Amino acid sequence: MGKIKAWYRSIPLWLAIFLYAASALLLASFVSGKITGAAYKLMGVLNVEYSVILTEDGRVGRADSGDLSYFTTTYNSDDVDLEDSGSVKVYKMHFDFDSMPSDDKMKYGASRIIVSISPFLIYSAFLLSAALAFYFTKLKKPLSLLSGASENIAKSDFDFSIHYSGRDEMAKLCGTFEKMRYALYENDRRMNQMIEERKQLNDAYTHDLRTPVAVLKGCADTLSEYLPTGQLPKEKVIETVRIMSSHVERLGQFVDSMNAVQKLSDLPLRREAVPTRDFVAGLRETTTVLCEKQNISVRIDSDISSDTLKIDLSAVAQVFENLLSNALRFAKTSITVDVSEVDSALLVRVADDGTGFSPKELISASTPYYCGRHGGSEEKYHLGLGLHICKTLCEKHGGSLTLENADGGGAVVTAKFSM
Repeated sequence: MGKIKAWYRSIPLWLAIFLYAASALLLASFVSGKITGAAYKLMGVLNVEYSVILTEDGRVGRADSGDLSYFTTTYNSDDVDLEDSGSVKVYKMHFDFDSMPSDDKMKYGASRIIVSISPFLIYSAFLLSAALAFYFTKLKKPLSLLSGASENIAKSDFDFSIHYSGRDEMAKLCGTFEKMRYALYENDRRMNQMIEERKQLNDAYTHDLRTPVAVLKGCADTLSEYLPTGQLPKEKVIETVRIMSSHVERLGQFVDSMNAVQKLSDLPLRREAVPTRDFVAGLRETTTVLCEKQNISVRIDSDISSDTLKIDLSAVAQVFENLLSNALRFAKTSITVDVSEVDSALLVRVADDGTGFSPKELISASTPYYCGRHGGSEEKYHLGLGLHICKTLCEKHGGSLTLENADGGGAVVTAKFSM
């Protein structure tokens, strides 16, 4: 039976239609012949039984009396004429329908109806049965699969598959539809991924623009407050303007990269030889600006033997600003920043005296848009975006980002940059 089903699934549709139609016609011919033959037989018996004939000597008898050797039957004349047909006498006979009992009349009428319409009904019934059998065995399942698949695709739901065994046209159509569904699924997945990557990139820019904007705002407030009164020394004015200029330049770099970069991992990396003294001074400057209105003490320790560092200064500064901003949010009283050089790699370690990372945060805090709770309170806080940016930039710089808890309590985040 399994081999027959497999063979039937493999034959083309036209052959299946032909087999069903031929089988239906053969069966209809057989059944129709049996039924109409029985009806004709019953009509013949009744014809003979109720026919009136005329003999040579003028007698009138019945056709079933057996007293005539030759006769033919006609049903359209009541005349009784004797005809000479050579050596054979041919007599006319009349079918006496009125003399039949009601039961025989019903049998005769039913037989005539069967003879006239039963072939049409039988052939129609068998052909209709063949069509239904063809539909249910060859078309119903694949059409149902394709219809359901079309509805899912219309809803932009591509998380399904179409499986229909066989080698006929419907199986090939289902296979083609499955290829189309998979292609749409892949396109939709890539599109969603691109949208998510673009969203992460836009959020990353929004996140990191806050620092230069805050620095510029602080510098502008300082100048507007003290410059008109003449209380701000010239050296301080020059230093403030220099800081503002550097952060304006950084904003320009953000704008340029926003136009060119499509996802966070495509952020450009430009390694340059940066004097170690200028690098550490820039970290201290950023710390001063970010902690200006914070009641948190920050200590920066540097242990770098090289005079210059081969790094992307913008990327390293961006990572440091994010780590310092996170530490300021969770520190209780103090933050320690250690900058060191180990095995041709730059390490920036930021530690605070806060509550530290939970076991779950140690695993998930650097994933995009991770949301945790601060100190068990109901107020949600966000870690994932800033730390995810840091992790991405460290990896692009050939390094890594490590999250851990200090022995005495508090969170410790170490950013490593290959030089």
